[in-house]
Amino acid sequence: MYSYYLDGIRIFSSGLTDLRCYLLNSLVNPRKSKLIITFNLEFYRNATINKDFYSVCRNAELVIPDGVSIIHLIKLKYNKWLKRITGNDLFELILSISDEHPLKIAFVGSTSKVIKMLTDKVTKDHPGCSIVAAISPSLNFELNEEENNKVLQQLVSSQPDILLLALGNPRQELWLNKHKDQIGSKLNVGVGAVFDFYTGFKRRSPMLLQRLSLEWAWRVLQEPRRLSKRYIVHGIPFFIKKTFQIMLKKEINA
Repeated sequence: MYSYYLDGIRIFSSGLTDLRCYLLNSLVNPRKSKLIITFNLEFYRNATINKDFYSVCRNAELVIPDGVSIIHLIKLKYNKWLKRITGNDLFELILSISDEHPLKIAFVGSTSKVIKMLTDKVTKDHPGCSIVAAISPSLNFELNEEENNKVLQQLVSSQPDILLLALGNPRQELWLNKHKDQIGSKLNVGVGAVFDFYTGFKRRSPMLLQRLSLEWAWRVLQEPRRLSKRYIVHGIPFFIKKTFQIMLKKEINA
């Protein structure tokens, strides 16, 4: 795998085959509990305004390019086109590995309805997966010591090899980074809305929009009140700013 930098955050370029080998080796021959980040423009923006999140992104074992904006910025800086690997791609890859190997997997986040749909679908599509925990925690559970400890106790006792957490960034990455060693999970991934998409609870954008890199526009149309600010008010100006910084060679390399 090759690596490229945006403001000191190391982003790896990998095909699905190489990524599968990396994941499998991390699970079969673990040296430490690893955090994987699927990096998009919102992650990048949050990393520039949240010092703790920036530190987590800089020190994560693997950061992969999810957002098309990240790919364009790296192309502008390095003249290299990276393969985009979405959170959905990573999720399917992890499930396929878990289906073929004796690995324990834990799902945390989303609503109880989605978690039930998720466990049912994974059990049907990947019967070899061993789901040892499927937790829908209370809202903002990590801010309540009692609720947070309850989730931690469930995970510690279930001893998952893989922990997938759906809270949205930066909450999911900050929580995983803080607790992964205590839990003992070998692979830790914040998956955002992946549970919703995988179960069909929310529709992914049509394939044409995916090919045109307009998934963000579809999501805004689906949830305008929640996502307009993220993508339009903050995301577009941030992308323009970073584009000019790279063009003027003011973007920080390390």
